[in-house]
Amino acid sequence: MNPWIYVMVSVAVAAFVGGITNHFAIKMLFHPRKKMMIGRFRVPFTPGLIPKRREDIAQSLGNVVADYLVTSEGLQDMVLRPTFKQKVEDYLRALLYKWAQSPLTLKEAALTVWEEEKWEAIKLKLTGTTNAVLERGMDWLWDQYGLGDKPLKEMIPGWTEENRERWSEIAAEALLRTIEEELLSAGGQRMLSKMAAGLADQAGGFLGTMAAIFMDEDKMVRKLTPALVRALRGDETRAKVARAIKDKLEEYAEKPVNELLQLLADEEGKDWILSQLRRLPLDKWISKVEELKVSSLLASWEPQLEQAIPGFTDRMLKGIVRGIPVVMTAIQLPKLVHEQVQKFPIELLEEVILSVSGKEFRAITWLGVVLGGMIGLVQSLFMLWWR
Repeated sequence: MNPWIYVMVSVAVAAFVGGITNHFAIKMLFHPRKKMMIGRFRVPFTPGLIPKRREDIAQSLGNVVADYLVTSEGLQDMVLRPTFKQKVEDYLRALLYKWAQSPLTLKEAALTVWEEEKWEAIKLKLTGTTNAVLERGMDWLWDQYGLGDKPLKEMIPGWTEENRERWSEIAAEALLRTIEEELLSAGGQRMLSKMAAGLADQAGGFLGTMAAIFMDEDKMVRKLTPALVRALRGDETRAKVARAIKDKLEEYAEKPVNELLQLLADEEGKDWILSQLRRLPLDKWISKVEELKVSSLLASWEPQLEQAIPGFTDRMLKGIVRGIPVVMTAIQLPKLVHEQVQKFPIELLEEVILSVSGKEFRAITWLGVVLGGMIGLVQSLFMLWWR
């Protein structure tokens, strides 16, 4: 045989063997997917390396990720970086600006996050929680500070002689004005007419009969009304009513709150207050609030909220940093990675690896071709020299 043909054939065969060997070696990382049996005997090298060692790979990968890649210290360092904090602040400012310009109502904004049924459930829960908080808070304050045993004057701020006089005058003015309005109303005029008729009836006898015959009730009411109004507007009447109110205030000021509430409501003071708290129309208030526009709610607070963003961000990130070790322990990162790798399909894993390292794998195949060819060349030259 021609020596050159012999050398070329040897090089080609060796290159082919080297390339095909490396190609199948790479394929055997993923194939076959399952073990193959001949009778009771398993075919060697089945399944492929990665399917066969999948459990060990998952466990090792979980340990590597938890011990070296995703650690509590690494996450804490990332959260505390100034660049990360700046990004959070920028995001919060953009979010604040977005909602400050939003035309949506509070309910419409909520429905972008939750469904209608969920939002109604949240409102219902909020109402119940608020009621419970108010009741527990009132119960605690009542017992903690002994509110029921304290006199009324200690419960009302600004309880001074000057203030009591001013309050009494205001109350007297309001009371007399209300009485005047009632007297001048149609109902008040009817009441005066009945009073006039009642006076005639009470007179009795001949005198009462004559009064009933000759007395014009309407004229009497028209004359009586201005006199009553003048009396109500008089300084003396106002002073007497104010003095009476002040005396009652001073009398009630020394009584314990619980005694006063029992006198007014005929039940224990704390029970009465709790019953009033339960009657608060919180659901109606929430319904009114949810119809307000988000922009109107934020308009007056936008400058203050923007100034508070850096401090809020700092406190939030510090809280996150303190919670990272607890969260890392709770999620059990090695176990989590192990489970996710176990669930990851081998086909998809092969596709990912080949998409990333396809060029390198092809280079390995061609390297096998080159090395095989070089080995075939050296071997063929050696055989020719030996002969």
